[in-house]
Parts: sequence; structure tokens; C-alpha cells
Amino acid sequence: MKFANIAKYLLWALMGISLVLVAIFFFGGFVEGTEGTNVAEPVITEVILRWAYVLFLIAGFFALVFPLIFIAGNLKSAKRLGIVILIGAVLIFISNRLASGELLNLIQYTGPDNVPGTLKTVGTFLIFTYILGVVAILSILYSAISNLFK
Repeated sequence: MKFANIAKYLLWALMGISLVLVAIFFFGGFVEGTEGTNVAEPVITEVILRWAYVLFLIAGFFALVFPLIFIAGNLKSAKRLGIVILIGAVLIFISNRLASGELLNLIQYTGPDNVPGTLKTVGTFLIFTYILGVVAILSILYSAISNLFK
């Protein structure tokens, strides 16, 4: 049996289990004492949350494994992926160097998040996001302008 057929049957099985759980969630009744109130809790809330975690883990596993299989079969793309990862690491390093860990003077805030480590991390990812946004805009402009001259 081909891999595509196995994947198709696996997906149908996961969808069937999900549909049964959703039906039980909506029509299976409520936890005793909560029925008829604004906070009525379906009986299998915990089960359906665990099922969502399982589906998330399955999706994450395949999202990591399939690209690795593809890269192993296509070494030219692995070289390009390595270059992209290296560029990303350099951009994150530059963003980290530009980010500040200086405490903020926040009026009426006494929460635990105004600490240098958290501020440095948030600043790093904000600057990284800004850099990627500028790169995206520049690549759109480059693409539009280069198409005018073709």
C-alpha cells in the first residue's frame, strides 16, 4: 500500500474520531450542577482538550519530519535551507545586540515582567520583526520594479 493511501486513511480516522468527540461535546450532556447555567460545562471538555493536544503534537511531528525527509532527498535545497537559517541567525544576533534591557518607567505597574531579561528578549523579537517587515516591503518593491523592465 502506498504512503498516500495510508495517510488518507489516517486522516479520515482522525477526522472521524474528532467528529464523534465534537458530537458528544455538544450533545452529551453537562457536568452535574452546571446544567442550565451560563457556565454549563460539557461532560467531555477535558477529553476534547486532550484530543486537541494530541492532534497538535501529531501535526507538529509531521511538520518537522516531512521537511527533513524532503531535504534528505534533495541536498541542493538543504544547502539553501542552511543559508536561510544562517541569515536568520545573523539577523537574530543583530537584533539582540540592538535590543535594550533597560527597565521601563511604567506608571502604576508593579508586575513581574519589567526585568532586563524579558525586556531584552521582547526587544530582540520586535526588532527582528521590524527587520523582516522591511525586507518584505523591499522585496515587494524590487519585484514590482523589476517586472516593469522585463
